[in-house]
Amino acid sequence: MVAGSPAVLRPLRESDVEAIARWCAKPIVLAGSPVPLRDLLDSTDRRRTLVMVEEKTQAPAGLVVVALDDPEPGWATVNLLAIARQEERDVAALGVVLLEAHLRGEARHIRAAVPLDVGLALYFWLRLGYRPVVSGRGLWMISHLDA
Repeated sequence: MVAGSPAVLRPLRESDVEAIARWCAKPIVLAGSPVPLRDLLDSTDRRRTLVMVEEKTQAPAGLVVVALDDPEPGWATVNLLAIARQEERDVAALGVVLLEAHLRGEARHIRAAVPLDVGLALYFWLRLGYRPVVSGRGLWMISHLDA
């Protein structure tokens, strides 16, 4: 958590699913691709950390799914970054900053797959200092975490 922050990260809870389901059918996807919420809740992949971006009101504003040691040790892959409304991009940006702080010591690099059909996503990650890397048929945004 960042001191004075209007948002926090915490593990996804069963009680969050109903609130997220209200907007998750048509989220603004800034990384990865949507998956059924129940799949995220019931995931058995121990390397995956599920975190929630919340507003101070405790209302879920976004969802972050990250896999540690993916694609190799020292890396973290953002499998999904989605927000309820485009107006919450600042909450999403803060969520990435909080995620970076959360991952320090566990990962040295972060990458996020950017949807090629969402130009907003590319600019979102560029604004946060991530650099684009084309790999295969995809576009990844990459950042190296300070120790």
